[in-house]
Amino acid sequence: MEFVKLVGPAGMFFIMFSLALSIKTEAFKAIFNNPLSFFLGLVLQLIGMPLIGFIIALTIPFPVEVKVGIVLITCLPSAVTSNYLSKKMGGNVALSISLTAITSLIAFITIPIIIKIYFYFVIQDDSIVIFNTSLIGASFKLFAVVTIPVILGIIFNTIFYNFAKKIDPVFDKLSLLVFLFIIGIAVYQDLHIIPEYIRYAGIKTVFIFVLAFFMCIYLSKVFQINRKDKITIIVETTLQNGGIGIVIGALMFDDSKYIFPVAAYALLQYLFILIYFTYIRMRKTI
Repeated sequence: MEFVKLVGPAGMFFIMFSLALSIKTEAFKAIFNNPLSFFLGLVLQLIGMPLIGFIIALTIPFPVEVKVGIVLITCLPSAVTSNYLSKKMGGNVALSISLTAITSLIAFITIPIIIKIYFYFVIQDDSIVIFNTSLIGASFKLFAVVTIPVILGIIFNTIFYNFAKKIDPVFDKLSLLVFLFIIGIAVYQDLHIIPEYIRYAGIKTVFIFVLAFFMCIYLSKVFQINRKDKITIIVETTLQNGGIGIVIGALMFDDSKYIFPVAAYALLQYLFILIYFTYIRMRKTI
């Protein structure tokens, strides 16, 4: 946990900058070309997911650490891999990039506010949150770690497009290695409690994905979203940025149990998406 607190912010800065190297300001034109899909995806990510977290936390008798971890999962921005997976699954890449960029840009506002609301209305005791007396301080930390590198990456890619295009594959691989290094050290330090971590939080995170998946399916049908956009909305909504969640969780809480659900979901979400991807491929061949 201490290693994540020390190295995590710098590592996340690099990862978010690397993500933004593939984003140009022109990508945001997708918002104006297809506003309904974009705003539906945004609402599902910023409101729908936190509501799922609140519902699970309020209705299922989990330990408080699991409930807090679940709420933290559901208020994270989209995962950095969502753009790549949207492309591979036949989704709308421009829409995916726009949703990832916007949710990452405003995460410094949304995460602290949602966590604060949860503690104020549900637990009514925010003493376990390290930044409980300073929402502004927490927002500033998130802004520095998540939002600033995204802005810098977008600016860099827009001004130095050709150079950014050359270094993007390298930075993409390096960011994956940085992520794996941080998570690997964190896991190694807590190796003795991994069995408890799996038992404690693993299966519980399944509820999040199942509810989020069917929420996306239902509302996409209600608003008559086309197939490509529906795939993207599902991927963007269900794939949460576990890297940010683990780093922010380490900064927010002293007990590693609070980030167990985040780590569990960060791993299991790709298994769920693989199942969905297999289903899509099977439908194409039938």
